[in-house]
Amino acid sequence: MLVKKMKQFGYTESETNIYLSLVENGSMTGYEVSKKSGVPRSKVYNNLENLVKKGVVLVNKSEPKMYSALSPEEFVSMLKQMTLSDINYLDDHLSNVKEKEADALLWQMENKEAVQLKMLYMIEHAKESLYIQIWDDSLTPAIVDALTAAEARLETFVCILFSESGHYALPFKRFYPHGFEMDKIKDMGGHWVNVICDDAIVLFGTLDTRCDVIWSKNVAMRQIAKEYVKHDAYTLKIIQEHGDILSQDYGKDFEGIRHIF
Repeated sequence: MLVKKMKQFGYTESETNIYLSLVENGSMTGYEVSKKSGVPRSKVYNNLENLVKKGVVLVNKSEPKMYSALSPEEFVSMLKQMTLSDINYLDDHLSNVKEKEADALLWQMENKEAVQLKMLYMIEHAKESLYIQIWDDSLTPAIVDALTAAEARLETFVCILFSESGHYALPFKRFYPHGFEMDKIKDMGGHWVNVICDDAIVLFGTLDTRCDVIWSKNVAMRQIAKEYVKHDAYTLKIIQEHGDILSQDYGKDFEGIRHIF
């Protein structure tokens, strides 16, 4: 996992192993670095030179050359500063790019982390309305915080929460516990997500062990997805307010309601 994360910041596996070896063992010669890191001597010096250029490793000018690494604390601080600088640059320059009016195509997303980040962005940037169906196992701390802020910020806010365990916990009041999860899993084949932001963008699809989600600005797709959330909210509100009467007519778990064929 550490090697994978370091690659995201432009560090190869060999560079990561060299850096970690220097942190753990202190100053070393290139020969010693090769032995401790497992990077072959034929490659270790090029990798050390790359780390020196990146400012992560220091080298003295005496013989034999000794190499030393920045402390993890200083290294992470350096990454934060460089990343923030890059983000500010992109923010300044990309904001001047005129975005073409969105088409009505359906765009597929198959990476769960990417879907959660897209969902988080939609929730955080909703200005007028938010309709959402979400399962508790998709509630990251960041998404819970964003939903809490959105619930306080938006007048038009509808949230349907699903939980196989029946644990319905959110730090705000305006949400509907679904309560009929097993029936919905049979219908849908698993967990899913449905988010409609400002009547402008929809994110919908399977978000389970398999990830198959689409996002779109397609008008018909937005309307269907929003009506799905509203229909759940209408039904759950009626059940909350008139559950005793309905159970007499349709059974304890309202199974009679589903007999429509």
